[in-house]
Amino acid sequence: MMFLLGLLLSFFNLTYSLQCMNNCSMNYSMSQSFVLPTNCNHISAHHCSVKLVFWYDRRNYSVTFTGDSAYDNNMGDDRYFIMIETANNQFFSYDIHHVCKEHDDCARVFAEQKILQTIKRSYNISRIYSDLRRILYEKSALSKNLACFDMNDAVRQCTIPGMSGSCQIVDDLIKHKFYRRLCLHSAQQSASVNIYDSGGFAIVTVKCNRMLCNGPLTIAAVKKILKYHNITDVHGRIPGSGVQIRLNSYLFILTMTFLFFRI
Repeated sequence: MMFLLGLLLSFFNLTYSLQCMNNCSMNYSMSQSFVLPTNCNHISAHHCSVKLVFWYDRRNYSVTFTGDSAYDNNMGDDRYFIMIETANNQFFSYDIHHVCKEHDDCARVFAEQKILQTIKRSYNISRIYSDLRRILYEKSALSKNLACFDMNDAVRQCTIPGMSGSCQIVDDLIKHKFYRRLCLHSAQQSASVNIYDSGGFAIVTVKCNRMLCNGPLTIAAVKKILKYHNITDVHGRIPGSGVQIRLNSYLFILTMTFLFFRI
């Protein structure tokens, strides 16, 4: 039965073709609604896709349509990224990569709905920076004494002359375990929160330059702040970052195959 199901899925993917916008990019102010320009071209493709990038600090957003982009079934139909830098070069961005195959121009329909929802959100950017900086960043931390935890909870010195040090921790938001805890070095100071969420896989990466800041207490504090500002839910997940659409299409095919064999 699984062999026949595989053949059915392969046949569906080979024969089903969509009309998708391709190679079309545009930029808008957050005060502007999305209006599709007339010079966007369509191509026949198996998947439509769109990338949305919202810059809350700059109050603008960009939209990029591509047809038949590289597609990985393991990554899901939607990938969400949130990046917040609180040190010297502050920024707050929200990226959405969406892939779909429900109907012609499905990426455009998704973009219209998602943009309408997202530009209505109001964030107190300076308060978000301030709240996160309080637990992540110390201006005098070009310190020679910065230390970080490693994966074994051992304390490691994080000092290289002439370089800025920071501690990093990567937390799996689904399996609730740490992927990485270490010391990093760069030419510029950084105290940031990055979240990647594709539904089935989600992590938060925190960089900080306070003494021994890459521990579970910092992760818990970051989640609390992001939830308070309605950026994530209580578990640190980005709202709307599910795999339900992709699962529904496969469950439909599985159900139809099961019914076929019962007839």
